[in-house]
Amino acid sequence: MNRFKHLLVHLDLQGDHDRSVIRYASAVSRLGRSKRVEFVHTGPAPTLIAGFVDASPARTAAWLRQANAEVERLVHRHFRGPQGCRVQVQVLGGAGFHDLLDQLRQRDTDLILVGKSETNVAFVEKLVRKTPCSVMVVPPGRSVAYRRILVTTDFSEHSARAMEVAVAFARARKLKRLCCFHSYPIPYGQHKTGIPREQFRRETEVWQRKHFEEFRQPIDFHGLEAGFICEENPVAALGILKQAEHQKSDLMVMGARGMDALTAALLGSTTAQVVRETQIPTLIVKPKGAGRDLLDVLFGNSRT
Repeated sequence: MNRFKHLLVHLDLQGDHDRSVIRYASAVSRLGRSKRVEFVHTGPAPTLIAGFVDASPARTAAWLRQANAEVERLVHRHFRGPQGCRVQVQVLGGAGFHDLLDQLRQRDTDLILVGKSETNVAFVEKLVRKTPCSVMVVPPGRSVAYRRILVTTDFSEHSARAMEVAVAFARARKLKRLCCFHSYPIPYGQHKTGIPREQFRRETEVWQRKHFEEFRQPIDFHGLEAGFICEENPVAALGILKQAEHQKSDLMVMGARGMDALTAALLGSTTAQVVRETQIPTLIVKPKGAGRDLLDVLFGNSRT
């Protein structure tokens, strides 16, 4: 948890999910002893007022003051961070999401927390896709006292990072067990092997378990039990969501591609689908700075 010292919490001021994500940020900041938590709302300012267009500087300034006051009210009511944690509030008008990305490019943010609702799914997916750090997606009404963590793995480097973060979250709550899950498809043309489907599935799962044992060797689980489940599903995201429901998981951790600028920008289809459909808090783990080079190209190379 020590890796999450600087948090950014996005609020859209449109529902209960703001309260949920602020409370979750409280828990994460206390567990990780965060040094700074920024609460950010993005514009642009509304220009249609009572049926009339008003894009004047005075109207924009009034909206900025109003939005800033609302964010401060929510933070004061629901955020309880660790002692010594610096809290900042910022409202970004103008280009909104564009300005947020530019700020993230220049700031030392370790983790973004964002509430998810039926009305902002596209925004949340875009945020997860483009930001240069890990993102936690928090649906409304979810308890911060997680007890069952599901961490997905495809035995890659980015899923190893996710495993390490899941271990840190489990240790912070003094949990004793992680559920590690791998979803795999039966390949097209399997019938041509002459091996019956059930036998093929059994042999595949034996191989997957051996692969997991090799994968886990470099990872320090600090005494945690790492239960491994693998299950066939033609759509990996559906397999993950189904398993999370079956395990009654209250926190899911998964890796996102982020080895270089291109893969950081192109979120994996499995991760994207899980982000869209998840009903439990879901942490998408990226290496810090993933995709920042691409953002430098988009915004210019200078950093402040």
